[in-house]
Amino acid sequence: MDDTLFFEATQAEPLDGHVHSRAERRDLQAQRILDAAKTCFVRSGFQGTSMQQICSEASMSPGALYRYFPSKESLIEAICEVNRRQDAETFAAMENCSNVVDGVVNCAIDHLRFTHDNGNAPIFAEIATESLRNESIRAIGDNCMVDVRHKFHDYLRGALERGEIDPVVDLEALLPMILAIGQGLAIADLPNQGVSFDKVETMLRAATVAMLRPVDARDTAGN
Repeated sequence: MDDTLFFEATQAEPLDGHVHSRAERRDLQAQRILDAAKTCFVRSGFQGTSMQQICSEASMSPGALYRYFPSKESLIEAICEVNRRQDAETFAAMENCSNVVDGVVNCAIDHLRFTHDNGNAPIFAEIATESLRNESIRAIGDNCMVDVRHKFHDYLRGALERGEIDPVVDLEALLPMILAIGQGLAIADLPNQGVSFDKVETMLRAATVAMLRPVDARDTAGN
C-alpha cells in the first residue's frame, strides 16, 4: 500500500463514528503535519528544525510527509494560507460594519481572537523573525499581506472619499501604522498575558478614533 494511503488509513480513524472521505482524511493529516511543524518551529526555530523532527512530532514517516509538504518553506506557506482564509472572512464582516471605526476595530479583534484561540502568536513571531534573514520566508509573508493591504487600503480610501474620516496623516502613512498595530497585537497576544479582550478593544478603539478622526465623532465632540 502507498505510504501516504497507509498513514491515512491507520491514523485518521474517526473518534465520533463519522466515516471521513479520502479528501477529509487528507485535510486532517495536513492539519496534523502543520500542528507538528508549528510545535517544532516554535521550539527549535525555523533554522533549527529538520523535516525529520517534524515527522517525529507528527508520528509520520518521511515518505508520507513529503507527499503533503516537500519543504519547510511549503509548511510556512500553508500556515500563512490558513490565516489568509480566516482573514478573508474577517474582511467580509468588516465591510458590513455600519461605520469605519467599528470595521477596523472588529477586524483587528477578530484576528487577535483567532490567533489567541489557535495559539498562533509564537509561530507568527518566529515567522516574523525568520523573515528578517530568510528571503524565501520574507517573500511568503509579503505575499500573504498583499490582500490585507489592498483590503484595508480600499476600505479606508472609501471612507475618506465619503467624508466619513479626517485622518491625522495621509492614507499612505496611516495604512502601514494600522497594519503594524494589528500584527503587533497578534504577536503580543495580550489576552494570554492577562489583559482581557474587552480592555484590548477599548484601548484599540481609542487609538483608532484618534488616528481616523471619524467626522461624526468630531462633530459630536465639537457640540
